[in-house]
Amino acid sequence: MKKLLPILLAAILLASLLSSCAFSKQTALDPNITVTSSDASDAAAWLDERLGAIDSRIVIGTNADGYNVDLSALEADGYFIRSFGREDVLFARTADGLDRAVRRYAKMAEAGNVEDVTYHEGFRVKAIELAGRDISEYTICAGDEPRLLTAANELASLIERACGASLPVVSGEPVAPYIAIDFVHDETLNTCGYRWSVAEDGLMIECSDLYKPTSPHFAVIRFVENELGWFGLTFGYEALADAELISIPVGESGGETNAFRYACPYGDQYSGSIGDAFDHTYGNHYGGFASTHLCGIPQCCHGMQSYKFGGALSTSPNHNWAADQPCYLDEDFFEESYDDVAAFIESQLAAGKVIGEDFFFVDIAAGDNGNWCGCKECQKMLRAEGSVSASVLTWANRLTEALDEDYPGLAYGIFGYAGTNKPPKTVRANGLIYVTYCYDMSCDMHAHDGRDCNGAEPLFDSVKNRSNATMSANLEGWLDMTENVYVWFYGMDQGFLTMNYVDLVKDDLRYFHDIGVKGFFWEAEDYGFSTGKISKWMQSALTWDIDMTDAEYDEYLDRVLAAMYGDGADFIKEYCRAVGQIQRSGACAHCWYSAADTPSLVAKPYAESFDSLYALTEAAIRNADSRRQEARAVKLWANCVYQGCASSYFAAYEAGDDERCAELSRRFSLIEGRLASIGINIGYWKGGVCPPKDEFDSDMELMAWTVWKDHAATLLLTVPTREMPERVAAILAEREALD
Repeated sequence: MKKLLPILLAAILLASLLSSCAFSKQTALDPNITVTSSDASDAAAWLDERLGAIDSRIVIGTNADGYNVDLSALEADGYFIRSFGREDVLFARTADGLDRAVRRYAKMAEAGNVEDVTYHEGFRVKAIELAGRDISEYTICAGDEPRLLTAANELASLIERACGASLPVVSGEPVAPYIAIDFVHDETLNTCGYRWSVAEDGLMIECSDLYKPTSPHFAVIRFVENELGWFGLTFGYEALADAELISIPVGESGGETNAFRYACPYGDQYSGSIGDAFDHTYGNHYGGFASTHLCGIPQCCHGMQSYKFGGALSTSPNHNWAADQPCYLDEDFFEESYDDVAAFIESQLAAGKVIGEDFFFVDIAAGDNGNWCGCKECQKMLRAEGSVSASVLTWANRLTEALDEDYPGLAYGIFGYAGTNKPPKTVRANGLIYVTYCYDMSCDMHAHDGRDCNGAEPLFDSVKNRSNATMSANLEGWLDMTENVYVWFYGMDQGFLTMNYVDLVKDDLRYFHDIGVKGFFWEAEDYGFSTGKISKWMQSALTWDIDMTDAEYDEYLDRVLAAMYGDGADFIKEYCRAVGQIQRSGACAHCWYSAADTPSLVAKPYAESFDSLYALTEAAIRNADSRRQEARAVKLWANCVYQGCASSYFAAYEAGDDERCAELSRRFSLIEGRLASIGINIGYWKGGVCPPKDEFDSDMELMAWTVWKDHAATLLLTVPTREMPERVAAILAEREALD
């Protein structure tokens, strides 16, 4: 990607100061703009404000009567732009199509070169051939299993959308010419891998039987994505390339194996509320051992606490081990926990679960606290083994071996977390135990292998003994003991405080894969104000192609950014690169930092780069190809402004730089209005007390208020004005105390 020149950024910044075209409405249209349908008014107003004075006559609408333009063949986001001398017409089937059309037209008009454009008319693929036959001659045959039939129907739907051919779907033995989907037992395919081959009779797609709940879906989706050129389909995106003919001849074959046994990023709980339609797909995770907790994925999540195993002996509220830990060497605890875990297993079987089919895993991990037993026996084992993990593992080995006699085939999960991160010296896990190693409270600014943490001065006492170098050494210690190790890690997703994880996700997943980690759970709360969606899409790609080179990663990133931000992609890429460099060159900071920590986290390098970062996000907003792309850019812009003001304002204030303070205040004051323009209302916080939930118009607004209150209230009180010196002094005192 070309390096964006500083002079260009300066021009963009100047333009942003003079115009806020994306965020206001004019009451009257230029007389040269005509709309042919009521649903064209927003698009017309946007174009009017963007272009200002208009010389040509422009007609906009979803009604093309009288213009001899057939809209019926357009897709939902498709449009026509046609020039007739001094009259330009922009027609689409939907308001979304018109939104894209006016943005395309505006860019051409500003460049002085308006051309005829046809976008998404007709089927993207004109013809598909398998083994020399047209795809319409085939029947899709699924093995006698409901999940296979679901995948077969999914494939039929995708083929019809691609080229218009409607293929029948049947179960049972395939009859030529066929596309057959079936399970195959092959350990080399891991949990969700697949393979395919084309013979004279048709196409055979075989998917792993090691995790039947999702492997047929991935076999179909990955085949279509790779062989039909449907970019991003795994992640729930829609970018099918135009093609006259896609031909897969006899003898062709292929397939993929998922890099990890399971992969799961967690934290998209608000994404659907903030404008990203392709977030709630299981393209973003795969291969989970089904359990009843936390989305059916196999990492631990405090099973002792969640299910109250052995809880009769707990002094915690509700007897759930939330505030204390049991004595893992106590005989009464063993008996209580055995009875409770066995009862839980029986309840799953009674509910229809089948071990090895949709029931693989039981979470028996410790509660969320570090209050370990201090009895004589536990302390003796701690001194001998160097970690409280020894007593936990001793209990877990005994418990699981006893349960395995009656319930063979189940796996059981314990933590390496909150005191048990360090493995014991001699106690070893049996083959039934799966360890979820958690990087909690470690450094979240640098790669998890620790190479960037060595020598970096931590900002907080809590990470001085928990650098990633130390944490990764413990992780590798567990892997020396057992191959059944999963990782729970964190990825800088903290609302407005989020930094950048786009490059680190590549380094971290490569590291985990290279040392033998079987799977991961990435805790990444995504409120949408970050680069988190980019990172998760890149994670999705890596978990299917962990061996991609840096150049291939960069090329894939370009495609992802183009899909998410349109013509604003280069600006977002430059932003990610710059923020990533700031982050990796700085000191260590743990993943649960707070709003008060923000100035120290990004500090001088971010402040020095703030103007160029601000200009990049402004440019991304202006160059978006659609309303949804613009909304994504606005949310990232808000993150940029928050952190830029946090790292810049106090120094300017102390220096008495009134002009800089005023400019920072101006930028900060735009946040509320710009977010409101894309449907996110953060204005409720004013007054300091959260209104009752029923006063919010939607869950989206409640979410936005919560994020803003938690992560920006400090700055909202101080940055817009210098007339609260006592509050500013208090914030500066907090910073000095941290330093």
